[in-house]
Amino acid sequence: MADFALTKRAEADLYDLALFGYERFGEAQAEAYLAELDHVFKLLAGQPRMGRQAETIAPGVRRHDHGSHVILYEEAPSGVRILAIVHASSVRRLSL
Repeated sequence: MADFALTKRAEADLYDLALFGYERFGEAQAEAYLAELDHVFKLLAGQPRMGRQAETIAPGVRRHDHGSHVILYEEAPSGVRILAIVHASSVRRLSL
């Protein structure tokens, strides 16, 4: 079964998203969005080429847009490795 792994950067991004979501939208909405992201991570693990190539960010990186965020990831032997979860407006300034 394909799986996903989060880098330390991606874990920190999720933590920040959770804090922002709780403060801005409330617990129920924040939990729902985090559950959606978990579902997308699992989809990407099973279908790693679902996202578009993002070679301008780094070689081998792919991107998948979800809501107002972009999930950056790379293929891994067991599925995918999630590199970062960033707001769509921040992608151009990103360095991995």
